[in-house]
Amino acid sequence: MQDRPGFFQTLKRLLHDLLEVGQTRLALFANEAEEERIRLVRTFVLCILALFFLSVGVVLLVAFLTLLFWESRLLLLGAVSLGFLALAAVLIGRCRASLRRGLLFAATLAELQRDIASLRGETAPDVAGEPHDVPSA
Repeated sequence: MQDRPGFFQTLKRLLHDLLEVGQTRLALFANEAEEERIRLVRTFVLCILALFFLSVGVVLLVAFLTLLFWESRLLLLGAVSLGFLALAAVLIGRCRASLRRGLLFAATLAELQRDIASLRGETAPDVAGEPHDVPSA
């Protein structure tokens, strides 16, 4: 005859909801950690390639300068060395850009801020930065 659930039923439902929220946030965190690992590996590979091409370019440039006064057909060697140096410069630029990435775990932090705003009954900003209404309980 009682329409409302009992204290233990309400507590059980609250714990269930908290566990679901925690599981979602943990999955989001794990996803972001995996993305960060992939980004770091890619950056490492790009840096290694940049160092390789830079070293090859320097060796070829030295060979070019050594042979420059020997014969005039060495323009090909100069073009190859400049190509390696240009490729190294591009890869170094990509490494630097990759390392200047934004805030670590930004999506997880944004979701936690939305959760806090929801618990306070405020309007929380959307992931894209636009506010959205928090459903009332």
